[in-house]
Amino acid sequence: MKRAGKIFLENVYFEYDDSPILRNIYLALDEGEKIALMGENGSGKTTLSLILAGIFKPSKGSVVIDGVSIWDVPEKNFRKKIGYVFQNPEDGFVADSIFRELAFGAENFALPRDEIIIRIKNLIEKFEIDTGKSPLELSGGMKARLSIASALATGAEIFILDEPESFLDLRGKKALISAIDDIAAESTIIHITQSSKIAKNYDSTYFIKNGHLKIANSKSFRKIEPPIESLKMPARGNLLMRLEDISFSYVPRQLKILKSISLEIHQGEVIGLVGSSGSGKTTLALIIAGILKSQKGFIDKKCRVAIAMQFPERQLFADTVMEDVMYGPENLHLPDARISAEKSLEALGIFSELWNCSPFLLSDGQQRRVGIAGVLAVQPDLLILDEPFATLDFDGTIRVIEIIKNFAQSGKAVLIITHNTNILSKIAHRTVAMLNGTIIYDGETKTLLNDKALCERIGIASIDDNYI
Repeated sequence: MKRAGKIFLENVYFEYDDSPILRNIYLALDEGEKIALMGENGSGKTTLSLILAGIFKPSKGSVVIDGVSIWDVPEKNFRKKIGYVFQNPEDGFVADSIFRELAFGAENFALPRDEIIIRIKNLIEKFEIDTGKSPLELSGGMKARLSIASALATGAEIFILDEPESFLDLRGKKALISAIDDIAAESTIIHITQSSKIAKNYDSTYFIKNGHLKIANSKSFRKIEPPIESLKMPARGNLLMRLEDISFSYVPRQLKILKSISLEIHQGEVIGLVGSSGSGKTTLALIIAGILKSQKGFIDKKCRVAIAMQFPERQLFADTVMEDVMYGPENLHLPDARISAEKSLEALGIFSELWNCSPFLLSDGQQRRVGIAGVLAVQPDLLILDEPFATLDFDGTIRVIEIIKNFAQSGKAVLIITHNTNILSKIAHRTVAMLNGTIIYDGETKTLLNDKALCERIGIASIDDNYI
């Protein structure tokens, strides 16, 4: 049996542009210890993980792995000990094929060729990865599966997982939990998460707050996850959009991604859009938003539509947070663009001290909030949110739920793509479920989520499932 990694951090400090993020961090992990790491968006969780991986160097303090300071040895010596899963899967991609991506880390760990092939085959089967595409052609959930599998293929001594469950469907989450069980006996694991259900599966949980690292207790969990109140359904209003017999394929005359989709959206509705990774949810959302054009069918559009993509941080481009959020309303020549941007940012918990900062200096969770704020600022009648709760802390989640509630009560509509059926059961009056590019259910959310057999067929968690 290989030896798991031992980690020791002492008096670690880290700053961005003279702004302290981490202060006097102390952490000692024994070989094979498994911990969860939690904290608010922007608290420094990812920064700490990148220090542990040797990607960032602290401004002060020591990082020791297996008794050796990582800054006193060649980089390759300690990097071979660490498997890292990035919060955004694309950040770790290096190859143009699934097999090459899966093999890359294992090859750099100098594993024997036959062993690499066996590992790759097992991981493709476990995570049900579609090998017929390039990594960037996969759906968001499939990208997450590939990112996790690529790290696991290395057989590292230490695994650092930065919220890998955020974009996974039910099958992906089950595969992740199974994979963690497989490596648990031989690996030290640091799992960054916003889920207390995940955290309770580990030896211990640490919180970062105000730059300091503290071990959690039962009171800590009660503070971060108070109950979410169910949303009362407002009266259904006028028709905003109607789709009839929509079909779509990315390559003409090849496999159809969407097949004969018909759908109506009315004022006041909060609609969930669910299905396993690759079922066509995001493609349908892009057609509703007018970003993609269907090859067949008819769309009757009576409203302004805006979409926050699955990775809204990828939509950021401006020099400052405020310029980014104002871009949409200014280009639509909406009155009071600045006021609209300010209200949207404040609604997402991004306050004035960050408005003149570069959005690229924010944490992933904060960037996600800014991306959503930019969509809100254009004042749409139909708001589409693609995995809006992924990587958000509880405060951010509650703020997005409040925005959804206000939209519905003001006679607008919200379409939410999410794998988080627990939240969906409380805020979506209606849910549309997709399977292999078709709609197989369109009705009350609670009726769907109480049908365990149908949920299993669709690939989502039912109300009784205890997954993440």
